[in-house]
Amino acid sequence: MKHQRIHFLTLYSFILLTFLTLQPFDPFGLSLRTKPSTFYLFAAQVDPQLKQIEEHLEAWRLPQAEEMVSRLARENLKSAAILDLHARLRFYQGRYEEALRFLEQALALEAANEPRQALRLLTQQTHDTVKKLKSFESAHFILSLDEVKDGILAPHALDTLEKSYQAIGQALGYFPQAKVRVEIAPDAASFHAISTLSLRDIEETGAVGICKFNKIMTISPRALMHGYRWLDSLSHEYLHYAIVGLSGNKAPIWLHEGMARFYETRWRHSELLKGNEDYLTPSNRTLLVQALEKNRFVGFKKMEPSLIYLETPEEVQLAYAEAASAVDFMVQRKGHDGIRELLSELEKRPSQEAIEKVLGSPYAAFEIQWKDFLKAKGLKEIEGSRVRRLKVKGNQKEDEEAVELKEIQSVVARNRTHLGDRLSERGRTIAAVQEYQRALQASPHSPIILIKLARVLAQRERYEEALPHLKKAQQLDPDSGNTYIQLGHLYHGTKNFSDAAAALEEAIQINPFNPTIYRLLSEVYARLGKPEQAKKSQATLKRLMTAR
Repeated sequence: MKHQRIHFLTLYSFILLTFLTLQPFDPFGLSLRTKPSTFYLFAAQVDPQLKQIEEHLEAWRLPQAEEMVSRLARENLKSAAILDLHARLRFYQGRYEEALRFLEQALALEAANEPRQALRLLTQQTHDTVKKLKSFESAHFILSLDEVKDGILAPHALDTLEKSYQAIGQALGYFPQAKVRVEIAPDAASFHAISTLSLRDIEETGAVGICKFNKIMTISPRALMHGYRWLDSLSHEYLHYAIVGLSGNKAPIWLHEGMARFYETRWRHSELLKGNEDYLTPSNRTLLVQALEKNRFVGFKKMEPSLIYLETPEEVQLAYAEAASAVDFMVQRKGHDGIRELLSELEKRPSQEAIEKVLGSPYAAFEIQWKDFLKAKGLKEIEGSRVRRLKVKGNQKEDEEAVELKEIQSVVARNRTHLGDRLSERGRTIAAVQEYQRALQASPHSPIILIKLARVLAQRERYEEALPHLKKAQQLDPDSGNTYIQLGHLYHGTKNFSDAAAALEEAIQINPFNPTIYRLLSEVYARLGKPEQAKKSQATLKRLMTAR
């Protein structure tokens, strides 16, 4: 069932994206980058100092911008343009109350200014949203979230961000000194208020995170029906933050998204590897194979100004796969140092010239060599793989089972699965197994049916029969939290506690609000001789059950 859009990209969003240099980046958030227009155009004339301040703000070099703004303010305190810059600087620093005061002063001088009115509205909505959140700090990050609803996310989020800080720093040589602000919105409405991303952007293009306004913003996995790879998303957005810092915000969209997708899982690996094919998910492999066979690529030019404007979810994911594979190609050719050099060159010259300098060949040759590199991988289509759709929870409690059933394309398989569900609920597991098996015959590559069949087989302790179904489901859709929960159940049942812990920890990376994860983990950790971790899991379980 389609949800009615709760927010449209309203007038203030349009004005901001048109007149301000917002430079958002995403997929996991999707870039809404606009052409570099300048905030100093609020003024009647372009002052060289205002232009320099704008350049600092575009690159998020806030200390330099603050120094220049303070100096100009001493010379012309009552200038509306200077007050605008004060406001924008405070907004980028997360000092929203101060930003509002400066905007009110500027509006008192010049009320008929749409960009200023738009920034004031965005600042007010951001302030109203963020003031309800609680902050948690680590060595390099300040995380704000709804403690009551999303407090369990804080330790996992900060741990992942710190691992990303070290992993990306090792690869690209970027270690920001100022703490990076991260905001996790509790729901779609709050996410829209602080990011300008709509419900359509989340569900149709997978935009669950974004990096703009000198901060990282994501939506809580609790707000989505089956969660999402929220920890990878945080790492992905941190990469955008790093790319802005390393390139002076001059990187083209395809490079931004390609690097973010290529490096987003680095935090999971203890060592820096030259090659990384985590981006080659089953659906991405299939999309790339089809693009090669038909010679139908999205192309880097079409990715500008934002992936969000591509026509279909498949086209969006193909764009990510193309961009990530191009980064993969460059890393294989020039290593991580080559990527670092490229980002540095982008501050000095256009992107095509920068690529030519780093690779030592014409840009046209780069695109040809990249496609040859892709062909040489020998990728194969994975039958049954598909682009994952996200579903935001509505205001009313929805039937997740009904939503799942709609994802099964075969009517016969859907009806068989529905009957299997009813039989399973009544404890008739033998009959349920038979119906799921019949459903699987009609739709042999459905992760949903594979998981359901494995679950009832495991309930009957037919673990050896269940495991291949879960492995196949994992291969087809590695981002399904249910697969890892069922693997945790299975390994717990076979007393393979080490693998059970690994599977359940993976589930936390996708859907951390499922109480089953922590009930099983508390037992698994206890069996593995990890009493502290068992205690933490039990505490999380109690917190989740109390919230219900």
